[in-house]
Amino acid sequence: MKKKTIPRVTTTKLRPLKQSELRKIAHQLYFLYCSGKEVKNIDLGIPVKFMPFAGRKTAHGEAIYSKKVAVIPVLPELIKHATYNNYGQRKSTDVARIVGYLNFKTFVFIDGKKECLRIAVQFCKDGSFYYSIEVNRKR
Repeated sequence: MKKKTIPRVTTTKLRPLKQSELRKIAHQLYFLYCSGKEVKNIDLGIPVKFMPFAGRKTAHGEAIYSKKVAVIPVLPELIKHATYNNYGQRKSTDVARIVGYLNFKTFVFIDGKKECLRIAVQFCKDGSFYYSIEVNRKR
């Protein structure tokens, strides 16, 4: 079996940007690299679909920062190799189609430093998935 290579990204061009600019770029990158794709997570063997609405949610519905935007182009590869961490119950405020959350962890080099990436995949009754990402430095 081929050894997994940890992706490398940079925030050099993203760091000086305003949040509004980061949101616009995040949305564009999602549609360029992710939207409409399906990636099979090796750890669980499940297909994760990149739904069009997920790009808007990532760019406009959550905190935005340069590290988060930088990993979007490699997100399909990260989800493919992410390790299952735990299951989260649906929230009382979630829409009825949401079953729960599959939480994954993986690593990425950002500006030369190994970072821990948390990926939450929203599991829906119709088989679609939505993800959210948070970048936390490995301690």
